[in-house]
Amino acid sequence: MTNLRAPATRSTGLHARLVDALGRRIAHGDLPVGGLVSPERVGSEYEISRPVVREALRTLEVLGLVRPRHKVGTTVQPQAAWALLDPQVIAWRADGPDSDTQLGELLTLREAVEPAAARIAALQAGDSLAPLLQDHLRKMRDAYERRSRAAFVEADTAFHRTMLEGAGNAVLSQLVQTLIATLHARYSDRRRLFTGDTAASLERHERVIAAIAALDPVAAEAAALTLVRATRAEVLDGSER
Repeated sequence: MTNLRAPATRSTGLHARLVDALGRRIAHGDLPVGGLVSPERVGSEYEISRPVVREALRTLEVLGLVRPRHKVGTTVQPQAAWALLDPQVIAWRADGPDSDTQLGELLTLREAVEPAAARIAALQAGDSLAPLLQDHLRKMRDAYERRSRAAFVEADTAFHRTMLEGAGNAVLSQLVQTLIATLHARYSDRRRLFTGDTAASLERHERVIAAIAALDPVAAEAAALTLVRATRAEVLDGSER
């Protein structure tokens, strides 16, 4: 039996843990497409009540991972049905068998969105935004010097969140959590964080800030695009070292 319980854990905590456990198993292929997910079996395996299991399966249904079918049962759905931009789904796939495929797809999304956000930010918020970005970059540099993984991830995440939100675009704001999850997919434990390209990456971040501070939308867009494309080369095209 797999026990998800912890001292003083409430039912809401059990629900979240079960959703995470089943979501990962589906994303990793341990529960294959077309396979049945029996509430009774799940309840027995995880020592959880039927109501909690049913609620967890409903959550996975909303995310497109499973679908209840009359007289058949709850079945695992093909990946095309999943909510692939949902941060939870991204996290589940990030350390699964198709992590490289997912990261490539998400970097394509970043290539489309982040340069546009940088361009808008340079036009609308350059003066106020640049000092905030500079502070995040300072923390990234400090974390790199100390080789602090947690501090670097936190600062880099804050940098990109600040730039995206600084664009002041409601539609782009809807994608902030997805793009932050993309960063975390790159920072999966299975990937090296600090590489031979990290120092150069910090300079590329600096060029984004300089363009935004100069209120130069064309340069900001180009710098952000260069930053994302360099990330692709670093982690996917065989240059991570």
